[in-house]
Amino acid sequence: MKKRWLQALITCVVVSSFIATPVMAAPEDEVSASREKVNASKEKVNASEEKVDTLEQQKKQAEAQASGVNAELVALLVDIDALKQDMETQQGRITQAETDLDKAKADEEKQYEDMKLRIKYMYEEGDMSFFETIADSKSYTDLVNRAEYVQNVHDYDRHMLDEYVKTKNEVKDLKTELESQQAEMEDMAKEMESQKSNLEGTLTQMRSQIADFDSQLAQAKEEAAEQLAELTRQSEALAKAEEAARNEAAAAAAASKPDAGSSNKPSSGSDSKPSQGDSSGTSSKPSQGDSSGDSSKPDAGKEEDSKPSTPGNACLGQKIANKGLQYVGNKYVFGGNSLTNGIDCSGFVQQIHKQFGISVPRSSGAQRTGGKAVKYSEMLPGDVVCYSGHVGIYIGNNTIVHASNSAPYPKGGIKTTSPANYKTVLAVRRYW
Repeated sequence: MKKRWLQALITCVVVSSFIATPVMAAPEDEVSASREKVNASKEKVNASEEKVDTLEQQKKQAEAQASGVNAELVALLVDIDALKQDMETQQGRITQAETDLDKAKADEEKQYEDMKLRIKYMYEEGDMSFFETIADSKSYTDLVNRAEYVQNVHDYDRHMLDEYVKTKNEVKDLKTELESQQAEMEDMAKEMESQKSNLEGTLTQMRSQIADFDSQLAQAKEEAAEQLAELTRQSEALAKAEEAARNEAAAAAAASKPDAGSSNKPSSGSDSKPSQGDSSGTSSKPSQGDSSGDSSKPDAGKEEDSKPSTPGNACLGQKIANKGLQYVGNKYVFGGNSLTNGIDCSGFVQQIHKQFGISVPRSSGAQRTGGKAVKYSEMLPGDVVCYSGHVGIYIGNNTIVHASNSAPYPKGGIKTTSPANYKTVLAVRRYW
């Protein structure tokens, strides 16, 4: 009897296990599948957010580059306007020089004709020759006076003729120099127009890239929004599946309570711990790390960059000016860096300062924005005087020393020019 009862009990336990197994299998499979979908969606959302962040960063970089190119273009347009103004002024000087040259030639020719006419009257008037005029003198004193008068007239004519010829040659040389400077300005204008076209093309290309970034960003944000919505739906489905699984587990535990009194404890423990782990595993640590990772370093860098540079003294500026004068007469070479074998205007300024341990940018445009701004009325020897596409070093007495065009010295090369504002002065900068 006891053996039958034991067999019946074993049979009930086995049958009850077969009944409970199908009930638990379906919810657990559904929860596991939902979790896999949620994790996959999370990865997609994270990838989409990273893509959006990357595109936004690339767009900001492109906008910063475009802003820099735009600023460079604006500065170039200022140079072009100043150069056009200088060319108009230079053309007026050339026109005046041509007028002065024509006048000098006319004065020379008139003086020459007047001299010939006086010679004719003195030596060839009537039938009386010069020697007859001398012989007709009434006394030695009269003879000396007549000879002295003739000599004085001759000396006066020769002196005036020499003066007119000198004036004519000076005006002619001035006109040649002005025309050489005008040709240099025209070449500079062509180069600036080429730079302008290149900058405009670059700016157009960058704006197109920015517009493309906007399009990509809009698409990426739309995809991220769709994936986030899908993740939300899957999270809600997972929550429902977990709740259903918990309900089924509770029902199964309640049904099996008479047979296995403590079977519900392990199931409840296994259900609650993983869910807590999932809910807290990706909470807020990454976002906190991102927010604190690069918080104050850029500001500290800006504070260091904003420290004012310590200016030098007038004695050092005078030494810079004197050093520049030591190379007067050496030749000009575009792009050159040798003070003895050839150098251009910005290279000359850079190399002179370099001899005193002072760092100066290489291009004339960069030199115009570097150093310390100085008023034109307050500039001192050693200051850098900046024009449209050109720079020089002020040496005092309203004069600069600079590397000019490729013409032989003194027309070109390293030379001095006065006044310092012979062209429009765009800025005066001090590096010492």
